[in-house]
Amino acid sequence: MRSTDSPSAGTRTEAFVLRRIPYGESDLVVHFATPAAGRVACFARAARSSRRRFPSGFPTLALLEVRIGPPPRPEGLRAIHECSVLRPNLGAASDLRRFAAACLLIEIARDTIPLDHPEPEAFGAVEAYLRSLDEAPFDAAGLLAAEMRLLAPLGHAPQIARCVVCDRIAPPRRAAFFDHRRGGIVCRGCGGGPVTLAAAGREAMLAALGPPAAGAAAAAPAI
Repeated sequence: MRSTDSPSAGTRTEAFVLRRIPYGESDLVVHFATPAAGRVACFARAARSSRRRFPSGFPTLALLEVRIGPPPRPEGLRAIHECSVLRPNLGAASDLRRFAAACLLIEIARDTIPLDHPEPEAFGAVEAYLRSLDEAPFDAAGLLAAEMRLLAPLGHAPQIARCVVCDRIAPPRRAAFFDHRRGGIVCRGCGGGPVTLAAAGREAMLAALGPPAAGAAAAAPAI
């Protein structure tokens, strides 16, 4: 992940588009995910009426390189000076399931990555998943793992190793009841949850969290 700063040239960084908002007759407000600044909001003047300044536009799912200025005031919009495509990720848009999965992860990133705060791990999770979709078919367990890799460094990952009510470790390689309102899995003794998280999906999510979570689940006694 590249990111360089210069007071005169602004910040040059890799980025993904999170949101494009039409403004006036020809301008755009564009929200990007970046590794060094988290989510940034930029003003792209005349972006809808002329491609002279941004000949590649702001394509969905593509890995971009952008040059942006500092915010003019707290929580203000940054100016965007340049935008070019580093990797188009056209394979991720080649079929509906891959495109829908990619857009879902982008939507989660848009809602969870903080404004103007470095989140390189979260950015890396998005970059890695879009690259994988560009090269391979959609896999449901892979999407769940990507969501965990995005949410964990932001502090939003659900608890899937232990029951959120009684703290009992759930056995490995088993399905589990999941309750999004409680933020994780709920064992049968504590009432269960409205959704059954399949064993394969849960294993993928545990693996995405790394050795501590996966190891705790593997050491769990059968219940």
